Amino acid sequence: MSTTETLIMNRILKTVAERGATDIHFVIGNYPYLRVKSQLLPLTEEELINPETMKSIIDFFVSDDKKELIKEKKELKFIFDWQSMARFRVHIFQQKGFFSVSLKLISSKIKSLAEIGLPKIIENFIQQTKGLLIIAGAFNSGRSSTAASIIENINQTRSEHILYLEEPIEQLFVNNKSIIEQRQVGLDVASFVEGLSSAKDEDVNIIIVSKVDSPESLELILELSESGRLVIAIFDNDSVISVLNNIVSEFSDEKVVWARNVLAESLIGIIVQQLVPKVSGGMALAAEILTQTPSVQALLKEGRFAQLESIIQTSRAEGMVSLDRSLSELVQNGEVSAEEAIKYVKDPKMFKTALRK
Repeated sequence: MSTTETLIMNRILKTVAERGATDIHFVIGNYPYLRVKSQLLPLTEEELINPETMKSIIDFFVSDDKKELIKEKKELKFIFDWQSMARFRVHIFQQKGFFSVSLKLISSKIKSLAEIGLPKIIENFIQQTKGLLIIAGAFNSGRSSTAASIIENINQTRSEHILYLEEPIEQLFVNNKSIIEQRQVGLDVASFVEGLSSAKDEDVNIIIVSKVDSPESLELILELSESGRLVIAIFDNDSVISVLNNIVSEFSDEKVVWARNVLAESLIGIIVQQLVPKVSGGMALAAEILTQTPSVQALLKEGRFAQLESIIQTSRAEGMVSLDRSLSELVQNGEVSAEEAIKYVKDPKMFKTALRK
């Protein structure tokens, strides 16, 4: 890569920091695009990206030893430390026969649970020393930030041995009261299955998994939560019910009952996140929360997940929150506009009625 091309890339990354961008996208035939306060903005002062430019962009981010991996797998995810000033999660992937590159800025500051915007009930979740806590949501819903906040909260308040299995490692932690081990899947350990299997025989109190990528991983997660460890797992689902349906669908008929029983006995709670643009700029967190109660436990054991919807809506005293209620509160507090919130609600008609009241 030439000196001129390096200077261009450094200028673009500097622009990311100066404009407060969270993401940047490089796609052939387009200008580089920044995401600033939920809006995609083209860098029209830069040149349009062509195949030769894309090769230079990839060369800037990828070391020689990783280039063969890209040719083989057509995709690569890793962390890029830019001049010790910023860290980016880099995703190189192929579409329509050409490579594209997307970057997400990783904040150097680990926010507290309150700063993220999570309800107080989450503090009760992480005071537990065993069981299963699930963080779910679509891509870019802030799941990794929530996991980091939970880890740092534990690290600052009690002595635990924590294992975080990640792909790739994003946030770097400094041991305080706890010992935190961060193992990168594909580098420090071959797979999530191997990392989880090893954890069964290690002196580890808390296991965090950044992705549930196979039925084997899922089974190990349930076994570990059943064995007296605290397991925190991140899922891609966008609702409490879809999380639970996804879990049991991965098991054969003879193991479904076991999976439901483990959920009934071990589940601490489920947090399903959605980031929504704020009126003032930035993003607000809306969350659907399921807590463990005797009625929830009974429905989990029987596999009657659909009935949890009504329980979530009527059990605020137990710390449960529906997504629509969470969005409604953001609107009432003036953080999010009603027009923006309604894009994410499950029942628009009821939502409008609730706002009028």
